[in-house]
Amino acid sequence: MGEAKRRGLQLRQLEADLRARVAAGEFGAAGQAQNYLVVIDKSARGRDLLQALRTMPEFQGLKPLFEAEPFRLWETSALFQYVLLSSGDASAEQRTTVAATTERLVAEVLPRVMRRLQSAGAAWGLVAGLADEAARAVEACRPAAA
Repeated sequence: MGEAKRRGLQLRQLEADLRARVAAGEFGAAGQAQNYLVVIDKSARGRDLLQALRTMPEFQGLKPLFEAEPFRLWETSALFQYVLLSSGDASAEQRTTVAATTERLVAEVLPRVMRRLQSAGAAWGLVAGLADEAARAVEACRPAAA
């Protein structure tokens, strides 16, 4: 199987997995992605997740975050490795956060965003497109109830 076909198959599987999670109500009401925290790095997994989220109608709420200044900065800068996109009532700029290193991500940025989501009162789902080491670090930070 060629690389392009393999990547296409992986992308379709990622989309199917996300749709199943949305249908199961992991992100709010079944069938709707209302309460989420998306963490993406610049790895192949991050690029695949970003590509999937950009095309999935279930995640329409992310479109303004993709246009926010922090997201554009993350896309164009080698300084920032991670971007976090979260649901909520704040502006797109306030719901889009960047982090330069894994240490800063897990020590400061991720806990701050998780506290904000938990204070909103609704259960939320985590979507991560991260290389293995970063994925383990993020999972270790994740509260059991999220």
